[in-house]
Amino acid sequence: MKMQDYSKRPIYWFRKISEIPRPSYHEKAISDYIVKFAEEHGLKAEQDEVWNVIVEKPSSSGYEHAPALILQGHMDMVPQKRPGSDHDFLKDPIRLKEENGLLKAEDTTLGADDGLGVAWMLAVLEDDSLIHPKLECMFTVQEEVGLGGAMHLKPEAIRADRLLSLDCCAEGITDLCCAGGQYAYMDAKLNRTVNDSPVYEIQISGLKGGHSGADVHRERGNAICIVARIAEEMIRNGIQARAVSMYCDEKANAIPRACSFRFASASEEKRIMESIHTSAEKISEELHSSDPGFACTVIHTDPEETAADESSTKNMLDFLWLAPKGFQHRSMDPELNGLTVTSLNAGTAETSEDQITVTWLIRSMFDSAAADLLDILKTLAERCNVGFRYTEFFPGWQYAEHSELREIYSEVMKEQGRELKTEAEHGGLEAGIFAALHPGLDICTLGADCRYYHTYDEELDLASFARGYETLRGVIAKCAEEQK
Repeated sequence: MKMQDYSKRPIYWFRKISEIPRPSYHEKAISDYIVKFAEEHGLKAEQDEVWNVIVEKPSSSGYEHAPALILQGHMDMVPQKRPGSDHDFLKDPIRLKEENGLLKAEDTTLGADDGLGVAWMLAVLEDDSLIHPKLECMFTVQEEVGLGGAMHLKPEAIRADRLLSLDCCAEGITDLCCAGGQYAYMDAKLNRTVNDSPVYEIQISGLKGGHSGADVHRERGNAICIVARIAEEMIRNGIQARAVSMYCDEKANAIPRACSFRFASASEEKRIMESIHTSAEKISEELHSSDPGFACTVIHTDPEETAADESSTKNMLDFLWLAPKGFQHRSMDPELNGLTVTSLNAGTAETSEDQITVTWLIRSMFDSAAADLLDILKTLAERCNVGFRYTEFFPGWQYAEHSELREIYSEVMKEQGRELKTEAEHGGLEAGIFAALHPGLDICTLGADCRYYHTYDEELDLASFARGYETLRGVIAKCAEEQK
């Protein structure tokens, strides 16, 4: 490749991969594309049964003794579209557009998380003008739905002692650590019986929500927990409530902004309305700073032939009301700047014929703290007589005071007249899994400015994307030169 061409290649590759549908669990096409790319460029590629791909590029001539470097990013993207859009994420390409130096998509997520990392790796792999150590480019799957691809890897997949993650949506900032996590599920059985009572629906809306890792310390209202509290207070006021359904169509890793709870009741309507409105007024006062838009409404809904009995309704609501929630503990380490260490979030709620299921996401930098929260939920589930299940814990990435790779990154930034900033991360990253697979692995993250990711307003700053690639090339070259 000609020297003057390399800077144009990342955006070229971003456009190419945007033509390939790649929502989570549907990464085979993009995985096969990368394998074919490797074959066409004479590079070794390994593809596993879940479609992770590792592509090796031998070191530049004369740099064979430089320690190898892993570059890593994930292929999948979050499929969100604007209401009314007919986009099919399983068939249609992402339709790109540029506005005022920003790359966006037509009514869908852009996929810069982590398409930017995938595009950078493809550009690096084809660039023979770049001085580099042996490179191992790792393209993973299912990151957005629980880090599934990384969880599938075996220790032998991590063959180098340094890893540069390109799954970062901020330029000039590198992560220092991340939390581990675990999904848990309350499965509350509804013992349905014949119903001839009116049916009501409590609707919670107007909350700010946010990311359950990045925003949980803001202690914003959780719609699922709020609706459970209002229903509990209603029952304690002597009002009958028989669950019909609960619905919250958010994500497990998002603080829910809205939730609805339908119930049947033979109690006097006036008492029902007074209890709900009184509870809502108290909660509104508590949330006036964090969630000024909080709203609670109650309406009559269509009749239901059946509703849960009072006992199974109370079991479900007791669990949701009593379970620990939100922010739990923060770090006092000055380097971590008050980082949230442990939290848990109720993120989704759905109803089947005879069951309400609520999804929880537990996060912690410490396996022991996460295990303690899980045991609390398990014990509470037993006491409340509701079902409970959980996934395997994905490990966190512990803060390391010294990192040679971070120092190299900082030196490159200084040469560019900039200063590298560091940030502790409470959200889950694949880096935690890699660290567990290869103890002592030196990890750093590098990215570009991408805003509103996971939404149809997602945008990538093209100037930042270009600068980030220059920085990446600089880090790769210095890794070869300083370790020669």
